[in-house]
Amino acid sequence: MVTERNKEYENLIINTVDDADHPSDLQTPRKKQTARQKLYMSYYLFKHTTTTRNNDTYNKYFKYTTGTKTKKIFLFLAAMMIFHFIALRFQIVNRRGSNSYYIHFKNEDERCSFHKDGPKPVVLMALGRSGSSVTWNTLSLLTGDKTVAYEITGGNQNKSIDFFNSIPDHIGERWASLRLCNIQQRHMSKSKEDGNRYSIVGFQWKPYFASFDHPYALSGLQRLADDRIKVIYLTRNPLDRFISNQKHKGFVRTSELPAHCHVEDIDCVNRHKAHEKGIFIDVSNQEKTATFLKNMKQSFEKKYSIEERLDMFGVKHINVEYEKLFDTKARDEDLADEWIRMLNFLGFESRGNLTMGEVRETFEYASTTDKSHKNIISNYEQVKAALEGTELFHLLH
Repeated sequence: MVTERNKEYENLIINTVDDADHPSDLQTPRKKQTARQKLYMSYYLFKHTTTTRNNDTYNKYFKYTTGTKTKKIFLFLAAMMIFHFIALRFQIVNRRGSNSYYIHFKNEDERCSFHKDGPKPVVLMALGRSGSSVTWNTLSLLTGDKTVAYEITGGNQNKSIDFFNSIPDHIGERWASLRLCNIQQRHMSKSKEDGNRYSIVGFQWKPYFASFDHPYALSGLQRLADDRIKVIYLTRNPLDRFISNQKHKGFVRTSELPAHCHVEDIDCVNRHKAHEKGIFIDVSNQEKTATFLKNMKQSFEKKYSIEERLDMFGVKHINVEYEKLFDTKARDEDLADEWIRMLNFLGFESRGNLTMGEVRETFEYASTTDKSHKNIISNYEQVKAALEGTELFHLLH
């Protein structure tokens, strides 16, 4: 039997069900009912009465309400899944320098994501003949197993410009981050195969004036900042870089004078030192002197302009000096302060007691440069006179 109270509510809902979309029209003896209250009451009557359960008008209302809601939820979830799939695999690309667009399908490499438990992704920024290869090699061995940071942005100004011009529009600003991400993923897979522990991975970027203002160089820096990638900026005495370039002129990628010598290759070291003797720097007249000083000044000032650029984009970076990293005057028991500073920046604080002796044990390449300019430069006194009285005199040692 249906109670008198249930009959009262049953009659009320049956009589007003056609106006269910207008809660203000549905009245109870006490107060107005909201749409949610009506639904709850309908469910109650459905469970506890016989008359209402068999009422066609009621069933139509109740089924319409719950069925439509379920369909909407299903359609919403399906639409979200389709949208997510499209966003992951396709992108609308604006062609650089034009108002035209195209749709690009992202391959697996372009969908790469950094792994928090993988090797630390790092960019080593340095100009040529700054000791970048030996610095990276030593750094990787101090933190784990050896990795190689390849020079991908070009070894000279023209190649650097060509590199940035060749970046596809659908890669754009992501070129550096995607490169780092894929290098990290490859080393994680490689680690599973060979059992090695790779702690840092990355590439070298030579910041030439001619290409450092390229749109993709600038946007690439911003993306590195957004992805919180750390940059090591390695600098070296501009005069030493100049001498090193003079020494290697005409011997690029040759067996006679390779870029580096392994510590056990004594013949290679001797050839380097032989070619280093008698370096001539032309300061024979006022014009030649002015050109030389201008070259040195630009190289010296570039250190600060690059750091300002990194600061401007908010890139996390540290400047380390070649002369401090490879200080031949330091004793083996001395703390390797510059290496410790760099390791702390990368998050390897446990190496706080690192000594120069421990650093030298990891060296795979030998030093091939005499530390005295007097022994290298054939017209040392002329060069000294040209630098004397200028802000560049301290470059001479």
